[in-house]
Amino acid sequence: METKYHICCLITILFILSGKAQSIIEGTVKDSLGNTLQAANIYIQKENNAAIIAYSYSDDQGYYQLKINKSGTYVLNVSGLPYKKEQITIVLDSLKTQTRIIKDFVLKPQPFLLSEVVVNADMPILVKKDTITLNIASFTNGNEEVVEDVLKKLPGIEVASDGTIQVQGKNVEKIMVEGDDLFEKGYKLLTKNLNAGVMEKVEILEHYSENALLKNIEDSDKVALNIVLKEDQKSTLFGNASLGYGTKQFYENKLNLISFNKKAKHYFFGNLNNNGSDAIGDIYQILYPDLLNDVNYIGDGENALNFVGIGETKPELKESRHHFNNAELASLNGIYHPNKDFKIKGLFFITTDENTLFQNSLEKFSQPPSSFINSEDYILRKNSFAGSGKWDAIYNLGKKDQLEYNGRYHFGRFNNGSILLFNKETIHENLKSRSNYTDHRLTYTNKINAGNALQLTGRYISDAKPQDYVVDTFLYGELFPDFYDIVLVTQNSRHQMRFLGFEGSYFINTPKSNFKLRAGITQKKSRLYSALFFTDNNNITYDAGSDYNNRLNYDLKDFYLNAHYKFSIKNVALRSGLELHQFHVNTDNGGGIAKSNPITAIPSIGLSWQINKKNRLLSSYKFSRENIPFEQVYQGYLLSNYRNFRRGFGTFEQFRGNMFLTTYVLGNWSDSFLVNSSFFYNKDHDYISSNSIVQPNYQLYSPIKLKDREFYSLNFSVDRFIEKISSNFKINGSISSNEIQNIVNTSGLRPIKAKTYSYGGELRSAFNGFLDFHLGTNWTESLVMVTQKNRNTNNYSFLDIDFNISNKLSIEIKNERYYFGNLPVDKSTYFSDLNARYDIIKNKFRIKLLFSNIFNNDTYSTLNISDTGSYSASYRLLPRYLLLSMDYRF
Repeated sequence: METKYHICCLITILFILSGKAQSIIEGTVKDSLGNTLQAANIYIQKENNAAIIAYSYSDDQGYYQLKINKSGTYVLNVSGLPYKKEQITIVLDSLKTQTRIIKDFVLKPQPFLLSEVVVNADMPILVKKDTITLNIASFTNGNEEVVEDVLKKLPGIEVASDGTIQVQGKNVEKIMVEGDDLFEKGYKLLTKNLNAGVMEKVEILEHYSENALLKNIEDSDKVALNIVLKEDQKSTLFGNASLGYGTKQFYENKLNLISFNKKAKHYFFGNLNNNGSDAIGDIYQILYPDLLNDVNYIGDGENALNFVGIGETKPELKESRHHFNNAELASLNGIYHPNKDFKIKGLFFITTDENTLFQNSLEKFSQPPSSFINSEDYILRKNSFAGSGKWDAIYNLGKKDQLEYNGRYHFGRFNNGSILLFNKETIHENLKSRSNYTDHRLTYTNKINAGNALQLTGRYISDAKPQDYVVDTFLYGELFPDFYDIVLVTQNSRHQMRFLGFEGSYFINTPKSNFKLRAGITQKKSRLYSALFFTDNNNITYDAGSDYNNRLNYDLKDFYLNAHYKFSIKNVALRSGLELHQFHVNTDNGGGIAKSNPITAIPSIGLSWQINKKNRLLSSYKFSRENIPFEQVYQGYLLSNYRNFRRGFGTFEQFRGNMFLTTYVLGNWSDSFLVNSSFFYNKDHDYISSNSIVQPNYQLYSPIKLKDREFYSLNFSVDRFIEKISSNFKINGSISSNEIQNIVNTSGLRPIKAKTYSYGGELRSAFNGFLDFHLGTNWTESLVMVTQKNRNTNNYSFLDIDFNISNKLSIEIKNERYYFGNLPVDKSTYFSDLNARYDIIKNKFRIKLLFSNIFNNDTYSTLNISDTGSYSASYRLLPRYLLLSMDYRF
């Protein structure tokens, strides 16, 4: 099967690439006075077709060049502000041999008036200061269903498999619609649901500022996206409804309603499915939008923790392949403008899900003189019910004063249960988790003048996460020899966190420098309670003892003063920073209060050098001193699953380190050739490692503080548009190395070296014709060295083919291959899916057919290596099925 698969792929690619000669169109662009024009838009379209076949810019000499691979009649367009657009028709009779056509242009000036902005509406790319505008029609073929599908096809924008979006390697801060934002970092709710047919343009906003009054004052390198809707969608009710049903009773139903007028915008998203589709993305990006991202405001990322989890491992595979679910989502969102100075935004969503994970695993442990093998057969069922509300109010007190309130509330109820066959012994687990979160932030901003601003912020957060965990099998006889005939193990835990903070920031911006000063005070109070109980067959319950209980009160106050300064000299910008902290820490693990009052200074420096228009170099260095994370402070053991116990230091600690990052970029995001490379080095003078006791039936984990850990990584990517085959070629690679020490089963300190090598490439066509393809491969080699070397090689390859048979019918075939080198058998797994679309009424009524898992794979196997052995797992997959759906747009 593998040989046939490779032969089919090779034949398909050779067929696609065969027989392509070229015609080169080149020339210069000048103004009416004979001056050469730089950065004019030059693009070519098929006659009577809006799709862009090729595009370019004029260079600093006014020269441009385009290459065409097909005969036909074309329209060559040249435009640029503030000049009148020119276009000519070109007929290419044959491309059997390469031909060269010279076309020079002289553009006449045209005053720029607001009423004439439509003149530039069909430019594929328009760059104006910090805004890059992409015309959707120039890069899409109409097969796109939601926003995410469109973004995947736009130059410079990358969409990861989990829906995370980047522009030139930078995470997108938010995605707005017509300048208004509702979802913040939870934008996947928008990109996975909003219909692609309503989009006209996408704007990339560079140097984006969260607060409009701080635009061009604060030093920002953030990126945001803004979706511009089609004109006929801006003052009406529109949306789409999709109904889908298939074999084996699979279904997927969607409803999107959007209403715009001058004063209000309303969004409603609904989704019901049981075919593994992810309608919301990572729910925690909605509940905790700043959890995994950079801090924008005081208190960002503060939340309570869950300490218990069952069956948390997932395969690195599309959720739609292994996610047995029954999901329901409803989201109602609105923006209201009572007047020009007042804006109110509200979001509410509720979601329920019932999903099941089937997993078999084999753990091979080897730490001489001990070795053993554990087997697990898991059936995990998760039931979740969660809701979230968000309210924002922005009031402009004047042209230079703004008051903003942000409130957020969410709740969650999660009931997880498993049936586990552990070494042929049946175990039942049940975990009930709850979440209650409230967040209130008030921000006042005063733009003193064009270069100075003051911002004051206050914030209060409350979060509580209780968990009740029960397991009906007692595996810890060696740990608790005094307990007999135990039939039930119960652990109750609760983490409650309250945060209060106040901060003032002052900004100064001049043509050559930028200065930001922040001062504030925060207090974070955390309470952790946990108790472990055993119940025998006489229904008598016993306390496991003080070593397995926690009564932690943790109070952390931070008085801080931070200064950041940037000074620019021509193309060089120098950055420096200093953070000063006075901490007051009280830690009480039940044995009295331990106080600590350290003073911390954290300096940093940076360099940004724009060598020329194509070359950029960025470097930064930072000395760090970080506080111990809360999950390492508690003293008693916590049962984190049916056989793992974990505890913390029991005291407050700080950890010192140094980090260095340098990045080199050749080219700009829209160039046909682009190189990105980076090197990161981190030296931790203090770090957290582990002292573990690992036995077949249980594991005890205790943290230890060690000295001198080193980590480095080298990354690069090269993008090249190959005009001869009208395709974009990309290669990437990375090397990372980590050196640590730990203790396993009284082994003494073990030196561990771990290295990872990753390399691969992609080729994506841009034919804009009957057929397009996207293929790629990525190899990952892992090497772990302790007393001996453990090596593992994995590969992921894909081939996607799009057939645009007519204006109404298109077929997409997706093929994937997963390879795990250390698996004893069945090292490779292949997947193929087919998606056909037929437009009964263009842009109105569409029928779709999904043929999922054509090869009907029922399992997927993976293998990972570690410093103590290997872990292999096999997951049950959704079966082969057909799903017929109808989509109606209105």
